[in-house]
Amino acid sequence: MKETLICTLNKHHIYYLNDANCGFYIFLPYKDYDTTNISVRLKSNYPMYDLNKNPIDVVIGELINYYKNIDNYNITLILPIFYDDILTRIRTIDDMEIYQKIDIYLGNIFNSAYYFLTKNNIKVNTNIYIINNDSFRRFTNWFVAKYNNRIEYKTILELVKQSDNFNNYNLIKTPNINFVVSRNDIPDLVKTAEIEVETFDNYAKSINSSKLSEENKLLEDKNNSGFVSYILLGTLTFIVSLIILLILVK
Repeated sequence: MKETLICTLNKHHIYYLNDANCGFYIFLPYKDYDTTNISVRLKSNYPMYDLNKNPIDVVIGELINYYKNIDNYNITLILPIFYDDILTRIRTIDDMEIYQKIDIYLGNIFNSAYYFLTKNNIKVNTNIYIINNDSFRRFTNWFVAKYNNRIEYKTILELVKQSDNFNNYNLIKTPNINFVVSRNDIPDLVKTAEIEVETFDNYAKSINSSKLSEENKLLEDKNNSGFVSYILLGTLTFIVSLIILLILVK
């Protein structure tokens, strides 16, 4: 198999491996890591990485943009190249014949990647990870089920969390994923809850105070009205009594 070094990042080399049976890019660690797992991502824009269809500087730019965000982590990620557009035909249909062809193709890739990594003094763990991609969920579900003792789904975030370097804030970007990775810090829920309760209490107290003021005002108005009523009633009683007294005197 032909091995072509495409470019070098801080902790990984990007190689392109190809022969008559398959072609793929692989992220080879050369610093910090001597043990790894093989992971693979099926990409709908894989023609962008095909050196037979694109200038090498364009391909290198695409690869660097993709791989640089996981350079600090122990992720040996493979990007396969499919030469006959076979991958595009499984996005909407279940075709067992095509599934079998892709199965054989990926098998060649995994075997070649294993040989390449071990030749470069990297110990390869037995489990292989498929990076989830909903565009090919039908096939990958079938593929994972077929090799359920060796192949499993992972997200980029899950792979990052497995790395020893998962201890500070880093922005992980891929064409379909954008998220912030931290050191597993958990927000201070108690303090947050206290703030929320305090805010709610102040709001409730404000409402209660407002209601109480309104009720006191109404009560005061009511009392004032009652007091005026008693004065009027007393006045009327005095006038009526005076009239009756004058009539009796006459």
